Amino acid sequence: MNELLATEIAAQRSRNFVAHLRALAGRRPDDVWLTVVDEVGGVYSEVPFTYAAFERRVRALAARLQQQVAKGEHALVMLDNGDHYAVSMLACFYSGVIAVPVFPPESTRPQHLARLTGVAADSQARCVLTSAAFSTAMAAAGSQFGDVTLVAVDAIDEALADAWQPFEPADDDIAFLQYTSGSTSAPKGVIVTHGNLMANEHAIQVGMGIGPDDKFVSWAPLYHDMGLIGGLMQPLYSGIPLVLTSPRYFLERPVRWLELISRHRATLGGGPDFSFRLCLERVKDAQIAQLDLSSWRVAYTGAEPVRADTEFDFIERFAPAGFDPGAVYACYGLAEATLFVTGGKRGAGMVARGFGADGLAAGVGTPSEDGTLLVGCGAVAVEHAVEHAVEHAVEIVDSATLSVVAEPGRIGEIWVSGASIGAGYWGKPRESAETFFEIADRRWLRTGDLGFVYDGELYVTGRIKDLIIVRGHNIYPQDIERVIEAEVDAVRKGRVAVFATHGPNGEGIGAAAEVSRSMQKLVPPQVLVEALSAAVSEVFGEPLSAVLLLNPGGMPKTTSGKLQRSACRAGWLDRSADAYVIHEHGAFVKGGPVEAQAEAPVLDEVERAVDAIWREVLKAPSDKPFARDAHFFTRGGSSLTATQAAARISAHWEIDFPVRLMFEQPRLRECAAAVR
Repeated sequence: MNELLATEIAAQRSRNFVAHLRALAGRRPDDVWLTVVDEVGGVYSEVPFTYAAFERRVRALAARLQQQVAKGEHALVMLDNGDHYAVSMLACFYSGVIAVPVFPPESTRPQHLARLTGVAADSQARCVLTSAAFSTAMAAAGSQFGDVTLVAVDAIDEALADAWQPFEPADDDIAFLQYTSGSTSAPKGVIVTHGNLMANEHAIQVGMGIGPDDKFVSWAPLYHDMGLIGGLMQPLYSGIPLVLTSPRYFLERPVRWLELISRHRATLGGGPDFSFRLCLERVKDAQIAQLDLSSWRVAYTGAEPVRADTEFDFIERFAPAGFDPGAVYACYGLAEATLFVTGGKRGAGMVARGFGADGLAAGVGTPSEDGTLLVGCGAVAVEHAVEHAVEHAVEIVDSATLSVVAEPGRIGEIWVSGASIGAGYWGKPRESAETFFEIADRRWLRTGDLGFVYDGELYVTGRIKDLIIVRGHNIYPQDIERVIEAEVDAVRKGRVAVFATHGPNGEGIGAAAEVSRSMQKLVPPQVLVEALSAAVSEVFGEPLSAVLLLNPGGMPKTTSGKLQRSACRAGWLDRSADAYVIHEHGAFVKGGPVEAQAEAPVLDEVERAVDAIWREVLKAPSDKPFARDAHFFTRGGSSLTATQAAARISAHWEIDFPVRLMFEQPRLRECAAAVR
């Protein structure tokens, strides 16, 4: 038995990551575990870290935390993807501090800090683990985070490692709070214990068939459960090498992800559906010719609905680079279950089957060759997660009667149980009781997702909740509705509803708003549509895929006066909405202005160059430049394309043009002025 395999088996006996990392650093001190990849000043960079060197840095930061923060207190981890984030998470485990993974803000504007300050307040954070640069930005933001201790992780002296006081958490101790699914106004932090974490890592390892010869590549954000638990902690749990980069590095040039897999002969890597689509759209044939993807064994996809067409196209497009169709691995999970719930079998490839549309509408999945194509998300990893723990299970339940659905293929709510199920929501007993509860001495999680099981595969068909998932990120309709009401005076207050849309690029955001008759006469449709889109995109980084301007009284409501988001969506789809304007996917389909032949704007040299970059990333027609007051996000821009535009601007002028400037200066003339 080789040493790697012995270490992997030892992981099953480790009760927590503190004991596990200590063991790895002792047994394999000089083995490289983590390699951080970035591009600094246009120069490719790889920085390797051995187990011993990494563990020493963890002990040094843990010693600082032991000096400044009491056990059981909460610390925001607010850093970019990289070794500092990894060190910070493990240092919290080593010191008994409860980690709260969050994202660094795009800017210090109030709307970009709103979610962070909401999480800081809800979690009662007493400390922020960040960088020296972010510490300065937070100081500029004033006291919005309350009375917190700032710790600059990149300024910690490694000599502090010897001052660490040995500590190991118990199974029931809280490891971290996962806030990926909370809204801005009422964030919900899932309580993940050390026992939950180890159980889920074992489930991932078994489900994906991970062994000692595997190698991981990950770009997913470490504040997100897929990036943290799957992309960072799983390679550590399995004792295999990890090549880690940032979402920015991937989004700027998607081929970089595939280049890392090719260069490092990685076997494991994945992301939400959008990441595979982005590779299809942005990677050129000449670049594919330089890739060797034959080592890729598990190309997992989850966090948003898995689309069969995306996977089929990816298989075909990257076959010349050696991509194996058997590597496609669809999976299902959520933060309340720590991460992983179900997945396919390694090497088996995608399971896609047609189901009759009429049957699905009636609540049952009936196979049909010409039906709606759905992707199976596999089954639970049925082995015991840890000794003496209950194995994981999935049931389909009638949400009205709370009874298990006996009929095969019958659609119901997906319920999950097992050792990975979180301990509830932090400080929210009512919400916890509604979502986590016991039946017959077994604890269950109500996922709020709808699905059915056919031939042993879980098929996810929709959501009971109104949650919108765009590129793997959860967006709550009520947050968007509040922003629109606050920013756009022309719409009627309390008469705005936001819903999920589906289009050629996956899930998007739709908004319906009532407009008074007098306001309809005062404000042209294109001005109001742009105002709505700008308000949403500047805060959430996503454009509106559909806008419905409703006549007074046109908003569907229940008898108790609640807005009916699903009815708005249905009215948009079948065109039955009482709307005087419908704008979707960048074009008016009802009530739009009469197009006039306008002369092309006269742009100066910088504006022309910015315009060319915008049109490239937005895939806009090349024969007509944007106007000077054109708004990047209302022209279809998103946080993803903003990242790409900022990277191209930086490269074109050889300047540091951070993506936050795309949000702060979203109009063409403003963007050009920022370049100057």
